[in-house]
Formats: sequence, C-alpha cells, structure tokens
Amino acid sequence: MSLLEILNSQDKSLIETEISSRFVKNMEFFHKTSPHLFDALKTPPIEYNLLFDDKGLNIIHLKTQKLTYPCTEGKHQMVSVCQDIASYPLSNPKWKIHTNHLYLDKMDTLKLPVTAQACNSFIDLLHEYGGIKEYYLSRSFLPTTTIFGLLGGLFVEFIRERGVFFHSLLIFEENIDIFRISCYFIDYEKLFENTSPKSCYIFVKDLIDKFFIHNFFSQKKITNNFLRLELKLYTSPKLDSAQTIINEAYASNARGWGSFEDEMTGVKNTFANITPRSQKYPILNLPQRVNAPICVVGNGASLDELLPFIKANQEKMIIFSCGTAIKPLKAYGIKPDFQIEIERMDYLRNVLKDAPLENTPLLCANMVHPDVLSLAKEAYLFMRGGSGSSYLFSPKSVMEYAAPFVGNAGFVLAAQMGSEVLICGLDCGYIEGKGKHAKDSFYGKEKFVLPPDACRVRGNFDGVVYSDSIFLLSLRNLVQAIKTFDPKMVLNLGHGAYIQGARPTKIEEFGFAKINKKKTLKQMKSYFSKNFKDIFTDLREDLYTQELSTLRDDLIKIFETRIRTKRELFALIDQISTLCAKKSLASPFVGILFEGSIAHICQSLMIASLHLPHDCISDFYIDAKKVIWETLDKMMLQYRIQALIRG
Repeated sequence: MSLLEILNSQDKSLIETEISSRFVKNMEFFHKTSPHLFDALKTPPIEYNLLFDDKGLNIIHLKTQKLTYPCTEGKHQMVSVCQDIASYPLSNPKWKIHTNHLYLDKMDTLKLPVTAQACNSFIDLLHEYGGIKEYYLSRSFLPTTTIFGLLGGLFVEFIRERGVFFHSLLIFEENIDIFRISCYFIDYEKLFENTSPKSCYIFVKDLIDKFFIHNFFSQKKITNNFLRLELKLYTSPKLDSAQTIINEAYASNARGWGSFEDEMTGVKNTFANITPRSQKYPILNLPQRVNAPICVVGNGASLDELLPFIKANQEKMIIFSCGTAIKPLKAYGIKPDFQIEIERMDYLRNVLKDAPLENTPLLCANMVHPDVLSLAKEAYLFMRGGSGSSYLFSPKSVMEYAAPFVGNAGFVLAAQMGSEVLICGLDCGYIEGKGKHAKDSFYGKEKFVLPPDACRVRGNFDGVVYSDSIFLLSLRNLVQAIKTFDPKMVLNLGHGAYIQGARPTKIEEFGFAKINKKKTLKQMKSYFSKNFKDIFTDLREDLYTQELSTLRDDLIKIFETRIRTKRELFALIDQISTLCAKKSLASPFVGILFEGSIAHICQSLMIASLHLPHDCISDFYIDAKKVIWETLDKMMLQYRIQALIRG
C-alpha cells in the first residue's frame, strides 16, 4: 500500500506502524550518509512536533499549541492540503515555473552562422513533428525543482510515490523539528534514488553556501538553465536568503556561454597579434605588484560623482580606464595610464577615435582586433582567461575571471599588479533613478530602465540597486578574483552593487601615500615581454587539430545514444555538458572552442523537444542529431582552414 492509501484507511494502528517504520528507516539512512544530521534529529523537539490523534495528522507548535494545518469538521486537513500541493506541480498554481526568460526564437544567422543554423533547424523540425505552443513533460518527470520549506514534507512523498523522477532537487528547511517530522513520511533513500545522480541536496537549519549553489547550476549548466519548478510554503529571513541565492545563481548561469563564432574571431585576431618569430606587441608575463594603488574605472552611472575625486588624485594612483569609461574620463580632463580593452570586433577602433585615445597606452586582451591595436602609439597585450584563444600557446600568465565585461579584466589586472585596488564605476547593476552608464559616455543620455530578469541586490551603500544575469556573472567573477588574487586592500567607492571582499568606502574616509608615478609605470611596463619563449611553454605544430577531432568524435559517440523520452534527453545533455566542461578544464583551448556553441545547440534541442505534445521523441531526435553531426563537421572544417592559413 502507498502512504496515501494507508493514511486514507483511517486505521490508526496501521498508520502509526507505517510512519514509525519510515522514521526508523530514515534515521538509519542519515546515520550512514549524514552523521551530523543524524545527531541533530536525535535531539527532542523544541518548537514543533507531529500531532496524531483521533482527528488525524497535523503539526503543532509546542509552546502556543497552534496547529499548522486547519482542522475543519472535526478532521485535520494536513493530508488533503498536501494532496492538493502534490497534484501535478507543472500545472498547479501553488508552484511557480521559471524559464530564465528563454524562448524558442530563431537566432541571427548573420551573427552566428554555424550555431544559429543548427539551433534554427530544430525549430523547423519541430514544425514538421507537430510542435505545440505549450511545454509538455510526462507526469512522471519533473525538471530542476527547488522547495523552500517542507511543512512536514507529506506532499513530497505523495509526488515520489506516484513514480515521479526529479531531474534535480534542492530542498531547504530551516527548522530541524519540521525536518524531523518529514522523516515520518518521506522515504529519503528512495527520494535520492528518484533523482539524477548527485543532484538531490537537502539543506537543514543553516544558510546555504553561495559557491556550492553556483556549482550546482554550472554542473548541469544546460538542463538547470531553463525550466525550474519552485515551491515556497512560507517565508522567513533564512528562506528568503536561500531563495535569493538560488535566483541569482540561476540567472547568472544563463550568461557567459560564448560561441564557436566568437571563439574563431578570437583565434583569428590572436594569430594576427601574436607571432612567434617577430612579436610586435609586448605581452604580460608573470606580473608582480607595484607599490602603488590602482584605480579601476568602469563606465557605470556611479562614475559621474567620482570624477572630481579621480581628477584630484590622478597623480597619486595608477588609473585603468575600462572600455567606454575613457570618454567621460577624458571629457573631465583625466588622463588614464592604461586603456583596457577586450572586444574582438573592429568597431572598437571608431569608439577609441571618438574618445579620443590620443597618447593613452592600450592594454588589450590577445583577441582584440589588430586594427584597434594599430591605433595606439603604445600597446600591450595580456592573455584573457575564459577565451579559448588565450590558451593556444600555453602561456605562463593567463588573467582568469576577466569576463564578461572589460571592467572584470581591468580589475583582475589591478588585483595582480597593484598594492591596493580602488573600484570606481563598476556598478554590476542598475542604480535606481539613474541610467546604465555615466552621462558623458559613448551611450549618450539614458533613462532608468530595468530588464525583465532584474532582481534587487545589496547596494554598496544605502541606495536601491538591481542586477540581471550578465551583471550577476560579472559580480560573481569579481568576488572570485578577490578571493583568488587576494590583493592587500580593495575599496569600492561607487554606489552600485556590493562586492563581497571589497570594503564600501566613501572618498573622504581615506588618503593617499606619495608615489613616484613615472617610476611605477616604468616598472609595470617591464612585466611585458616580446620574447615568445619567455611567455609561452608549448607551440603545437598541428595547433590542436588532432585533439579537436578527437573531441568531435567523442561528442558524436554520446549523441549516438538511443533517445526515446525527454528524461533520457536531459540525461544525455548532461553527459555532453560534463564532457565539454572536463575538456575545457584539461585542455582549455580545445574545450572552450566548441563548448559554447554545443551548449546553445543542446539548449535549443532541449527546448524544442519540450514543445512536442508527447513524451516519445525518438524520431525527432534521430533527425536532430544529424543536424548536430553536420554542425560539428562544419566547426572542425572552419578551424582546420584557419590553422592551415596560420601554418
């Protein structure tokens, strides 16, 4: 008999035996898998306990004797309420469905000719197979699911006993007494079995770790990025905090994927900018810290009020102008010491002409368009982490966490080269009542407009600040850079988002020591070299063509798996994502070159499949994988041609 059948039997002895047996089984399970939780569950209840009397089941507050579930007509309603909550969550108004604002729209084939053609082909296939406007998932399968508050957890067991399989599951329950009550109902061992491997996590009492949650989403980057089912049964500061962390991680996971086309542009530009036989531009190699603060200037709205401070102190610090910040800086009479750029496209040349760049030295990522570098009277390069082309020749120094914005790159450089780092205008969000950028910048006058995925975040000071998926990714990388490079001091002077590890500081709260700026700049420039052998450790003759070919074959082998259901497709996509992530870690150039487009293609395939009005997708998948194989061949051919040109 199922638990629901036993509870509906109204046989008090049978019910008591069943729930007691379940509790014992769960205690044995947690004793083996989580000793700390086991010890906590052994303690007697303090606030809540399970009530089981002639009226049925309920949860009682021990001090106030208040019941959690209503009692009507002489019966506790815990079972009926939980039955209602458990009723098909994907169409149940008590549950919320998140989509990360992703839709099955055709992509621009002019911008992404290879990736977009593949993704668009799935939409065409969907029409052939009778796709519908709504999403359809089998009643026995749920996507990523987050539950905030269990209230006894009876509804979870009702869902599980229907044979539902969770693709991934996060449960948050702050009260150990409430979680203890859930052990009378939920078969936790079977719940873990009914979830994908290493995808079921339960958080009890304590606040969750942000880093863990970001890893949770990134480990299933594609399947955790779209449909997410959420249930929040009550509110509290701890649960609200957990929900915010989940929302931020979910949103930031959607950005920074890259594409094969972008990577190939970076490869072409890198081949032009870095030439082993006669290197034109000095390249950053094993940077050291100078005894001077570096002010990293972004083009956020908070820059406007910091311009007088920067101008007054420009001889007491090194100024890194990041991207379009150069125009408001120069308009205010400030001379940056370096102009940082990371963009691959040639339009950047006109932006810098308009600034104007003049005599300001350029400090550019390796994949910047060569026409941009030729504009400068003095130019330097650094290898920007996260872009495949940066790892082509196995450099000794790669600037990791230098994405997605140029401000991230400027900060990473400063964190490794300055004694202290001052942050100006890296807002990582939208300040209420202000435009997105500084007033006199390349973007002109702007109004305060929030994108659909914006969420409120902690401000650096007292103002109201919102962030979105791309800014959250930027913020996360700034925090990680601070942890990794551990600069002596980081002061955030702007009114944008709070950056963990950076001290919110008003300009009147500190002063400067005297520096020899000319000598400091000379020292910094000495960290750049034209000696190819000093900077790079491995110049492969085949430029990774064989390793890329092997990766293509490994991907095709996984795609050859027979797929019948959407649940099986989700699992296959996770396999693909894991393979690409491992390759990017082991051999960054090879993995990153393919990973972004493969992720977009798999996501489009997944979303298209969800629009099929049935769970059987065998024929659709057979046609779809042919598209993927053709795309992999195109990517391989394009790179081979570029490698031959270079060779």
